[in-house]
Amino acid sequence: MRAQLRFIPLLLSLTLAVTPVQLHAKSSGRIVGKVKAADGSVLLGAVITIFKQDREGGTISFTRSDRAGSYAITNLSPGSYYLQVSREGYKPITRSNIRIDPGRTISFDIVLQDLMDFVVGSPDPRNWDVKSVMRSTSDRRLIFRDLPGRDASASSPHSLPAEIGDGYASTSRFIRSGAVNVASSSGLSSENYSVFPSIGHNGIVSNFAFTEPVGSHAQMIFSGQLNSGYDSLWRVRNTFHYRPEPGRDIKFSMGYGRLSLNGANLGNVGRPAQFFAQDADLRESGAQMMVVGMEASSRILDAVALEYGFDFSRAYFGSRKSALSPLLRIVFTPDDTWTLKAGMSSRRLSDNSLVLLPDGDWINLMEPTYLAQIDGEVHLSEFKHTEVSVAKGLADETAVEVAVYRDQMEGPGMPFLISSRTGTANQNRVAQLREDQSGQRGLRVAMNHRFLDFLSGSIAYVYGSATSLATPDEALPSDVLARRLLDHMQRSYYHALTSQVDARIPRTKTQFTTIIRWQPGYTLTPIDLFSDRKDTLSKSVNFFVRQAIPLPEFMGTAGRWEALLDVRNLLDQGRQHLHTSDGELILTRNPRTVRFGLNLNFY
Repeated sequence: MRAQLRFIPLLLSLTLAVTPVQLHAKSSGRIVGKVKAADGSVLLGAVITIFKQDREGGTISFTRSDRAGSYAITNLSPGSYYLQVSREGYKPITRSNIRIDPGRTISFDIVLQDLMDFVVGSPDPRNWDVKSVMRSTSDRRLIFRDLPGRDASASSPHSLPAEIGDGYASTSRFIRSGAVNVASSSGLSSENYSVFPSIGHNGIVSNFAFTEPVGSHAQMIFSGQLNSGYDSLWRVRNTFHYRPEPGRDIKFSMGYGRLSLNGANLGNVGRPAQFFAQDADLRESGAQMMVVGMEASSRILDAVALEYGFDFSRAYFGSRKSALSPLLRIVFTPDDTWTLKAGMSSRRLSDNSLVLLPDGDWINLMEPTYLAQIDGEVHLSEFKHTEVSVAKGLADETAVEVAVYRDQMEGPGMPFLISSRTGTANQNRVAQLREDQSGQRGLRVAMNHRFLDFLSGSIAYVYGSATSLATPDEALPSDVLARRLLDHMQRSYYHALTSQVDARIPRTKTQFTTIIRWQPGYTLTPIDLFSDRKDTLSKSVNFFVRQAIPLPEFMGTAGRWEALLDVRNLLDQGRQHLHTSDGELILTRNPRTVRFGLNLNFY
């Protein structure tokens, strides 16, 4: 076993690793394309519906064309289908015998004829322009090859996560669009648990992003986040996205934010007029943050994708501290079934800080640095994550991934709550581990399988290190143990097992996700944090529901509403109870919470 443990850091020292991308089956297919009128203008809001060829399965999926006329239907199992396209004022058309092959995308550009001008006769040869598109086995984006009449678009290796979105494909053309999501979270545990803003489990979290094209090869992106929970946070970021040619993307960004230490709460930001105009003190922050970043991606060869960049962060909270966070990822796809990845990153993916744009692109609002206030002092921490992985697509819509990873923390880790329960008083305080107690490393083996068109699942085993509290040899009073808590920490290797089931109802466009995570004992550091996009953090039972809400076209603008409901740690397993000489000490790392809100995409 010791030889195995020495082998893991040896692998990590030989190469860099990538931020984990959720493993998904490589054998599903897609249909994408554009809907146009006979005069060549794009059509917004056309309804595209796909059925099984024998019609026994009913409607498999449907979607609407966006402002650029683009549409996409994803997660289709191999087989024969037929497609219906309709829009008010135009003659609907149907196409049968559409063959979906594993791991490929079929592209149909559709031309609808106005009902007033329709004349029975030979079908317009422009109506169905069929092209075959190869999809990268490691990415959700598309790699277009030899598509006459349509710009090719090579994907970034850091691609759209499998759980995000419902089939919007990113194209080479930039469009004006935007997305806003607002979610309210509250703890269900008995303690008055306050979670810091970058976790986003408490208070109201609002994320937004707006895009504006600048010519045919660039766009401006204005994005930001507001958290009204304990120590309210707001930050904004301006990004210039330049695409000189298909397959190459360059982004420059600048951002600014403030963290009000024990400042404005939910009641303050609920009165925006007073917040911004009448009471200037509410806007004063104990910590200011500035960030400058660059990110670029390109496909060097047909099988090699490279992404690189950096974030330079500077925080001021009485004293100044700076951090340089590099980004480097290499994805090698020798064929349709094998994918090798290596890289390093500091920006973690979290659903609480992601904004999905209507064109399929997404904005990650998570910063590489982390600010927290402990006992009146502000601490700045920075994540460092490296990983090496290899994935293999198997038959029967199954994929397997093996990865080794290492997480380093410069500065204290994320905070946890210490609750003292004695016969005379109840007290809460927040603490953080020391820098030498926050590092992790481990091995992950994951498998994903699609059972049906609407049902898929995955299971992941992780053998990794984590920090936990060793029970003191002697019974100490609660206040003494709370002060000396970090002296009793120990680092050990743990076995963790995580299962995930994803289901969707095509007719209602409802998505369900259930995640069950188990591990022996209790840890104060989450095992394999960078692969945990749902922020389940510890052993727990979690449910996530997404419900699409139809939004009709209004004044030439179409959009997509989505309601969300999350219940994290349903059984309240994120606590450790320690008996003391005068009562009890409770450590809370992952509180039971409920989160609900709305997402809006418009274009």
